Amino acid sequence: MKTVIQILILSIIIFVVITLVTMKIETPFDGNDTYGFPFTFHIKWSEMCFECPENPTETYYGYLFIDFLISGIIGFGLLKLFKQLKK
Repeated sequence: MKTVIQILILSIIIFVVITLVTMKIETPFDGNDTYGFPFTFHIKWSEMCFECPENPTETYYGYLFIDFLISGIIGFGLLKLFKQLKK
């Protein structure tokens, strides 16, 4: 159980760090804000576009799940590496 909690905490930290490092905030410059790596799971449209969608934001929950799953795999690998180096 302790290992599962460690993997979850490490996955959340990795997910937040990757999202913050790779996000693009471009609405002040007539662009779109995008969040997510490697898959963009959230887009906030600027209001300066042709044929803009009715809803100014879009969230793709499937991509959010995949991004978090990738973070979990990275967290699991790092935890295994730390435990091997600790021995």
